[in-house]
Amino acid sequence: MYEPKFSFTPALVNHLTGVERLYGQLLGEKLIPSLSLKLKEENAILATHYSTSIEGNPLNPREVTNIVLGDSIPTSKSELEVKNYFNALNHISVAAMKKESLSISLVLELYRLVMHGMNIKKPGSFRNGKVIVGHKGVHGGLVVKHDPPEHTTAGIEKRLRELFAYLAKPSELSALLRAGILHHEVAYVHPFFDGNGRVTRLLTAYYLLLHGYEVTKYFILDDYYDIDRLDYSDKLHSADSGDKTEWLTYFLEGINHSLKAALNRVHDITERQIESVKGDKRVLVTHREEDVLQVVIDLKQIKSQDIVKHLGVSRQQAHALLHNLVDKGILKRIGITKSSYYELKKKTS
Repeated sequence: MYEPKFSFTPALVNHLTGVERLYGQLLGEKLIPSLSLKLKEENAILATHYSTSIEGNPLNPREVTNIVLGDSIPTSKSELEVKNYFNALNHISVAAMKKESLSISLVLELYRLVMHGMNIKKPGSFRNGKVIVGHKGVHGGLVVKHDPPEHTTAGIEKRLRELFAYLAKPSELSALLRAGILHHEVAYVHPFFDGNGRVTRLLTAYYLLLHGYEVTKYFILDDYYDIDRLDYSDKLHSADSGDKTEWLTYFLEGINHSLKAALNRVHDITERQIESVKGDKRVLVTHREEDVLQVVIDLKQIKSQDIVKHLGVSRQQAHALLHNLVDKGILKRIGITKSSYYELKKKTS
């Protein structure tokens, strides 16, 4: 049975308590819907940029924005990579609302989304062959950085099932530490020939979403890793020997960095738009209405039955929630028949 090894060093504990404190501060920020939606959209774009940049994608944030929010069809591998990653982020957001547990099928679906349109033989299956992670040395020879423990489809699937079984067990261990353990183990197993880093970071974000940490809505994970990609790789593979202490300390340090950046961005957005959110212009929403908005953001267009399905409310409650958001000027209804649907109301200048 899988059991990770690490030590609660002062540095690790300090970073762990720091994350909890900063995340509490972030939750305490009272953002009106328009600012909350703006932050979530910006975070999804930045997460897409940083996670693909780590893998060598050359596109800058502005170019990524134009691709993922535009209607144009990607014409290059770089453009397709960011479009695919953005779609995968939307997928985990919807899956988290449904409380789907970690599973082999989820891993394969994320891989399929990340590699959609790429020239690969089996976009929906684990590798069945040897792969070595490394780089060319100064004399042209291969410097091996990581040799995964399994090289067959059956072996890879067995390792992942053991990991997911461990993570599914009730535990007093912080979900933050368990997310870090997940991150390393998936990278260590290296289940695919390509796309492992992106799938690993998506699974990590998904696990945090399942445990109440609103990744993308409030903060992102990938910006810290992109600051020094070699350090990220070194710290990640430091756990290959069995002791995860150094990696988990780095992992929590990265979340601390991301949360501080998120708080700064929230304050910046609030200050830049303070005049538009004062007094009568301030629109308040309930927690349930906020849940509805998350469904709209992820699905783009919704019907009342979507709210029934995702939030587990009655049809009457779904209609009431949607009508309230229309009355508050946040959603608009398209059509008047049974086929009508709702979407976010665009701002007017």
